[in-house]
Amino acid sequence: MKNEPRYVIIASNEPKPMGETLLDYARPLIQQLPHDHTLEELKAVVIFAAVLWNVQVVEDISGAVRYLSKKMPPRLRVRPAKGLVLIRRMLTRKDQCFRDDHRLALAVDVHRDGSDLRVTAVGAVAELDALPSTVDGWPCNVGDIRSGRRHLPN
Repeated sequence: MKNEPRYVIIASNEPKPMGETLLDYARPLIQQLPHDHTLEELKAVVIFAAVLWNVQVVEDISGAVRYLSKKMPPRLRVRPAKGLVLIRRMLTRKDQCFRDDHRLALAVDVHRDGSDLRVTAVGAVAELDALPSTVDGWPCNVGDIRSGRRHLPN
């Protein structure tokens, strides 16, 4: 285990803030909303786009299909077959238009600011941990606050 690489999660606004990127990515879905859509429906579409953005392996797609058919607001739900077509289009869009952006979209929030739509999100990337692997060997009682004593490894 000591020789296995470790990763840390780093927040990133590169190449641009994650909320802006997610809004660009979700635009085709947003444009398909009914003209009388609610804020709840708009939020659901952007959050669904974030779910798709975060798909890492084929197994994640079945969860996205379930989300689209059962967790979306009622009038936005679609059958699994139609959902798969939509998901494939969005995953293709990510690959073609956002290929160099490897962040995850986390803590997504959607709100209106007057007539403007605001999407905020944290972009996160995994990077190799620069700490030496000897950190794994620290004893559990280092800095035991309850006893008021600090034990340092030899």
